[in-house]
Amino acid sequence: MEINETSKMNLTEYIGRESIHLIAGCSNNVVVDGKIFLHNVRAIHFANGDGYHVEFICYDETMNPQRLYVYNVSSIMVDSVYGEKLLFNGKT
Repeated sequence: MEINETSKMNLTEYIGRESIHLIAGCSNNVVVDGKIFLHNVRAIHFANGDGYHVEFICYDETMNPQRLYVYNVSSIMVDSVYGEKLLFNGKT
């Protein structure tokens, strides 16, 4: 599922559904369960079939994907959305 995310957007209702691809910004700051801050999130996948085990796909400045797993997730909030020029200093 592709989502045009915005700052302060609550993604909690999507937990346990299909994968989420964040397409509005090149970089997204996401807060998980009100305490885990993730930077450069581009995709969210739900693992183990229960929906609460989540794989976050984040990209570093060289566009290499990094996978981060968080278990027993109960809320996901987009904190802020950034475009590629802000993240990569004008490099694509």
